[in-house]
Amino acid sequence: MYVKGSIEQTLKLSKRYLHHGSAVPITDEKIRQFIIDSNQMAAKGLRSRFFEYFQNKTNSVHLVLAMATGTSLEDLTYVGIVGIIDPERPQVEEAVSQLKTGGVIVKMITGDAEKTAKAIATRLRIYDGTELSISGEDLDHMNAADLHHLVSQASIFYRVSPKHKLTIVKALQAQGHIVGMTGDGVNDAVALKAADIGIAMGQTGTDVCKEAADMILVKDDFYTIM
Repeated sequence: MYVKGSIEQTLKLSKRYLHHGSAVPITDEKIRQFIIDSNQMAAKGLRSRFFEYFQNKTNSVHLVLAMATGTSLEDLTYVGIVGIIDPERPQVEEAVSQLKTGGVIVKMITGDAEKTAKAIATRLRIYDGTELSISGEDLDHMNAADLHHLVSQASIFYRVSPKHKLTIVKALQAQGHIVGMTGDGVNDAVALKAADIGIAMGQTGTDVCKEAADMILVKDDFYTIM
């Protein structure tokens, strides 16, 4: 079995880690060190020779995936992390700026770690460093009053699952907001259907999410939403 996912969840499932080619028992201290390594990779800019050659700029890691292997989910060995660079499309920052000038509130919802989400959102001017960020775990533990109060204030939702998208949509609609929600997976279909404007990805989106949506982005370009 080969497993990839968030560093926190992958380490929870791992009983051992790979050390110089051998599997050794994992300890709490090692888990803390692996999470620190992941956070550092997510927060810092890594120079990619490929992108440096073609774009002449430094890109930051946009996604950190942890990897493990084993005979079952109860018998996994953690093998390491990989940082993936996936640059935003050129016009996204401009689109966000124009939408905000027009009175549209833009929020980021992502399964990525907090540091990764904040780095990207800051670059796109969605997050200014002082605004609220909320995790999926936070949403699970909020009562109705907190949900009503905090969801509208947050500009970033990180480490969320598709079910949290529906929670966010309903909380914002309850405050009178008209909500446009983007998605690409089968599990996003419910939130897309519930949103006032469901927006599906045309290239990476599943047939189910496209059928549930009101709008399909043929080239998966955020700028098209305007």
